[in-house]
Amino acid sequence: MPGRVLCVGLCCIDIVQICKEFPGEDSDQRSIECQWRRGGNASNNCTVLSLLGAECSFFGNVPDNLFWKFAKENFDFYNIDTSHCVIYDGSYEFPLSTVIVNSQNGSRTIIHSNKNLPDVRADDFSKVDLSQFSWIHIEGRKSEELHKILKIAQNHASCIETTVSVELEKKRDGLLELAQYASVIFISKDFAAHHGWLDMCAAIEGMKQHVQKGATIICPWGDLGAVAYRSDVGLVRSPSYPPPEVVDTLGAGDTFIAATIFSLLKNTSLQQAIDFGCRTAGAKVGGKGFDVIKDKQNIS
Repeated sequence: MPGRVLCVGLCCIDIVQICKEFPGEDSDQRSIECQWRRGGNASNNCTVLSLLGAECSFFGNVPDNLFWKFAKENFDFYNIDTSHCVIYDGSYEFPLSTVIVNSQNGSRTIIHSNKNLPDVRADDFSKVDLSQFSWIHIEGRKSEELHKILKIAQNHASCIETTVSVELEKKRDGLLELAQYASVIFISKDFAAHHGWLDMCAAIEGMKQHVQKGATIICPWGDLGAVAYRSDVGLVRSPSYPPPEVVDTLGAGDTFIAATIFSLLKNTSLQQAIDFGCRTAGAKVGGKGFDVIKDKQNIS
């Protein structure tokens, strides 16, 4: 059984409309299906980790309202611990995403609303007993508090055998500096492009000067697969594993990250870990939501 994982970041509610085709502007059409899903990068990471068999906890800020009731019940359904969450009163709005899924190609278009919920605070994070976790994964957001949180996690990891990872996904300034605190850094295609790195290898080279000595850099690139680098291993690659039909790409990147973490926790090689990440992400986009991962426990 892999060690316990703490995922830090956002929980939101995704209102998913699955459409026959992507709607045109000022049009009116019925969706094929409408679903509420618990979403957010760190929240999704927890779902995938739990489905794969890891014990995990979610740490984030949530308002106490109807949406939290839905999210909490869903966390409980997937056996994800939420005891460390910071609960705000109902005057704060729960982050919401409206997601349009095009059934023809599985693409997802997201419109996100997050009006007044504060980002996670270092004071709250410092109250969490980190000694119970083998891995702490933090969703990168532009926040001074996140620098403090990563420093707390980094200081803990220097004393106890714990891995700290960070995800750098958004096309925003101010995220690159977060890489210095983590021993594993996940960078997205969008983040790489924002910094002028136009392919996976360029992204790896560009990141090398921004990470601590011996850090692992992992870069998934959609249908081109993924690459990873660590100085003692060098550059390793994995192809993508597309399903026979792409059904739903929402959360594919979150799936890759969670599956890669799960594999690394089992002390597999770096190449094996990103290969497992790509295989699991490929299985996920072949079905709706994340439960398809549990149905494909023979992913290898």
